Amino acid sequence: MDRKKALWLGVAGFAAIGAGAYAFGGGEPDEKRKPAAMARPASAVAEGAKIVPQPAAMTAAGLDASRPTDCLIEPSAVVRVNSGVEGVVQAVFVDRGDTVTRGQVVAQLRADVDRAGAAAAQARAGNVFAERAAASRAAYLDSVRKRSEQIAQFLARDAVEEAQANARAAGEERRAAAQNQRVAALEYAQSQRVLAEKTVRSPVSGIVTERVMSAGEYRGPDATHIVTVAQVDPLHVEVFAPIAQLDAIKLGDTVTIIPEDPVGGEYNAVVKVVDRVFDAASGTFGMRLELPNPGNALPAGLRCTIRIGGALPLPRPSRPPVRRPSTAS
Repeated sequence: MDRKKALWLGVAGFAAIGAGAYAFGGGEPDEKRKPAAMARPASAVAEGAKIVPQPAAMTAAGLDASRPTDCLIEPSAVVRVNSGVEGVVQAVFVDRGDTVTRGQVVAQLRADVDRAGAAAAQARAGNVFAERAAASRAAYLDSVRKRSEQIAQFLARDAVEEAQANARAAGEERRAAAQNQRVAALEYAQSQRVLAEKTVRSPVSGIVTERVMSAGEYRGPDATHIVTVAQVDPLHVEVFAPIAQLDAIKLGDTVTIIPEDPVGGEYNAVVKVVDRVFDAASGTFGMRLELPNPGNALPAGLRCTIRIGGALPLPRPSRPPVRRPSTAS
């Protein structure tokens, strides 16, 4: 009898637990409730609430063609002007901020010793007497050789051979004298080039941005340069454009450059280089533009933006509204 009571009590307990779970779950098993829950909109907070539309997929970096295209205006060349020879700087004729032209003398090294060496080489190169003397001796000994050979039957063999050897030696001396004169001419040309290197000229037209050495300093093997000249006509514009603009630009195209304030304005530049290796991190590619700058009107080192195919609208200045006079009724 006790076993039967225990069995009935256990069955009743399990039934009570199942009824409680059914009531708590809304009267439906989990398998039937899952599809209904998934069918509801994910953005809905509760039943009857306003459903917020999902935002559109964001454009990856570098693929937005309407994004501003940054650029940087730089000198087309920055030249560290130096001399090809060593020496003491005698004078520097330019300073920072000066405008120079191509071929203008910017510095001079001391060249007194080199001028003296050049004069000595010039004198040796112009000395024709040694070559003339050697030629006369060679001609005389050659005539002796010929007479000796003509009367060889009346002379000892040693005398004929001596005359022939003297003639050959005189010919070699003549050629050596002529060669020495040519070497002296080459030494004079070398000394002239050394003198030319002592005069330092600017290879480009531009603006002096740095003066490193002054008069009295020694320009040795460790000296990198004397002055630095930046060529600013034309200017180079380095552009970092979104990849989406790659098909909108090609070599030879003309684009509009808009320098940053306070310079501002609009300038036309021509595309000279389009990089074929992109920057995956920023989603951009590089370009180089050539911007004419007559009179060095634009400074270098400015940030700017460009307009490619209307992707970057130009800012329009705001105009005050026009007031029209009212007509009397």
